Amino acid sequence: MTQTGDTGDVRDQLLGWLLPDGGPVSSLAQENVERFCWYELPVKWMAEPAEYPRILATLAGLLDDAGRPRAAAVCMSEATHEALSAWQRAPEQGRAALQRAVDASPVTPPDTAMLRWGPVMGIDEAVARGNASRLLEQALDDGVLVPGSRGYAAARVTHLERWLTTPHPAYDGRTPLDAIHVERRHTWAEAPPAARRRVRGPLADLLAVAPEVPDDTAEPLRWLLESVGDGVTLTQAGYLPRALVIEAAERYDWYLPGMVPRTEHDVFRLAELHELAREARLLTKRHRKLTLTARGRQHLADPALLQTTAAQAWFGDGVTADLAEAAAAALLGGERTLDELTTAAHTLAAEAFTLADGSAPSPDDIRHFLWKWLRPGEALGFLAYRDRRRSTITLTAPGRAAALTALRLRAHAPRSTPWA
Repeated sequence: MTQTGDTGDVRDQLLGWLLPDGGPVSSLAQENVERFCWYELPVKWMAEPAEYPRILATLAGLLDDAGRPRAAAVCMSEATHEALSAWQRAPEQGRAALQRAVDASPVTPPDTAMLRWGPVMGIDEAVARGNASRLLEQALDDGVLVPGSRGYAAARVTHLERWLTTPHPAYDGRTPLDAIHVERRHTWAEAPPAARRRVRGPLADLLAVAPEVPDDTAEPLRWLLESVGDGVTLTQAGYLPRALVIEAAERYDWYLPGMVPRTEHDVFRLAELHELAREARLLTKRHRKLTLTARGRQHLADPALLQTTAAQAWFGDGVTADLAEAAAAALLGGERTLDELTTAAHTLAAEAFTLADGSAPSPDDIRHFLWKWLRPGEALGFLAYRDRRRSTITLTAPGRAAALTALRLRAHAPRSTPWA
């Protein structure tokens, strides 16, 4: 792009840049106008800052003439002024101002409980996001969505989610959400190294359909939430009351036969559940009073939500979740000994990870990890032991559904790197 000359030259350059394939100015999406004003003009155009006002005024005139006042207003907006000024100060300030402007734009598709947009997208997701932006723009133009009105944010999400879950010819009769999930699963299954692909590849088709949610999913966690209810008084040391500890030990056979536990610390599975429920904000502590949160009540009323939260907490994130994938994939094939699970997870770890000193994880390192994964899994009712002496482990019916739920959530998660 050369330096701009008269207004006619600026007009021709803008049309060539924004509509390279021709077409009417009325077809230009507001999202594209925003990208030009907040990023392309200061970063990609070879124009001096002194020329920005004339360039923007020309673009605004083109949009006004095409009957696009909302998009034209972007050119002269405070967001555009702030972005251009920030880019002149420093690239990092420009990027920050760009992100703030994009986040605040009414045509930027919001994240919803159904879908979080990824910072790194495949072709199908990028196309869907562009279409979603046009959908919101059309709703604004039609007055279906009115910024600043009561319930605007919720209506915006509802409008988007309705579109995401409606089959469309552009996606071969699938919903846009399905198209995004298929693409994300494929990317997830193909992520390097080869050991990860060997774990994930066979799971991709299995994760295409959401697992059924058993009525008794994460039943021990449900029992704990119901038992705490409107509140219990913790001990001076911050443990669950002894009566609750004894009830848990007897209900789930979580303590030595013929013996009675003294504190929560004696029943490690109950301690695991208590910690998980607190970290998931299902229970809250004020002074020595432990009570169910509003979020906890929602989980008690919704088994699918309870399963999702429990499965995510069980798998964790980062390296922990990667190794949990390998162990879960092995268990989905049938019961396994601890040694077999260790081998499955170590095969992945040896190829994909290194320790802080640069060495590869040893089987003992992986076995230590597995115990930290197996304990909450058993506490949640997701794992069972057929033979403790041989450490033969199997997924329960709720555990199989939870493992598939956790794997599906990971496969469908937004990407922050080219490979999930």
